Amino acid sequence: MSLAPTTAEQKHSVSAVLSEVINTAAVLNTMAAACNEPREVEGHHYLMVPPGYTNKDITDLVEKAQPYANRKRGTVALKDLTSLLLYCIDQASSAAAYIYADPDARKITAVFNDQRDTVAGWRDHRAEYKADYTPEFTKWLACNGPKHTFTQGEFAEFIEDNFADITEPGAQLLLDVATSLQAKTDINFSSAKRLQNGQVQLAYTENIDARAGVNGALEIPKEFALGLRIFKNGEGYKLKARLKYRLNAGSVKFWYELDRPERAVEDAFAGYVQQVREQSGYTVLVGAA
Repeated sequence: MSLAPTTAEQKHSVSAVLSEVINTAAVLNTMAAACNEPREVEGHHYLMVPPGYTNKDITDLVEKAQPYANRKRGTVALKDLTSLLLYCIDQASSAAAYIYADPDARKITAVFNDQRDTVAGWRDHRAEYKADYTPEFTKWLACNGPKHTFTQGEFAEFIEDNFADITEPGAQLLLDVATSLQAKTDINFSSAKRLQNGQVQLAYTENIDARAGVNGALEIPKEFALGLRIFKNGEGYKLKARLKYRLNAGSVKFWYELDRPERAVEDAFAGYVQQVREQSGYTVLVGAA
């Protein structure tokens, strides 16, 4: 006859089973941790996971659940130089940052976590300002040169549309020239020569007298000056232009040639770079960020 186990024997048996389960779980956890532990092999890092499983990085999700980010990053696009300077001063990162001035792209970029000294920064916390052309400068630049000619009516309309940009000798004078220019051509024959084939070759000079205004009393200017802003939210700049015209079959074609507009753009941008050097407190380098 067998006896039923006592209460003490039952407790001992349950305790043994629980202990075995706990030990087994500990072993499994250790094995799982060992599987997920990064391995470095010849400079490369690997993460071993069991078949059918993937390892998901939830670092960004955890960070977004926090009140603040772990570090600063991102790019801020600013619309004037004053805003860029204020942002740079607010970040107070002159010891870890560079400011890059790119004349070709007309862009100034501050990299607040750059690679300075022995620090290998991520270079992903930035503020940038792009010096965009103003609409008025864009219009004058687009119509510049002999490839873009105007009839008298077209030139007069162009002057009227951009009246405020012309400072010297005055927009009204150019408008009067455009609307009243007349030309007379005189031909003076100086000699005649009979050729062997019986034809006569004539030598002549052509004199063109161009006048404008009432009774031709208006002097046609050779050049004029523009006073306009090159960059948006920037200061005014003086730019010279040469007035050109051509007579063709009784009609007149006008055009103008800006005096080295690329130099004006370069000088205006150089003024911005100098302002950043003087007011930001950062090291400014010329080049692309």
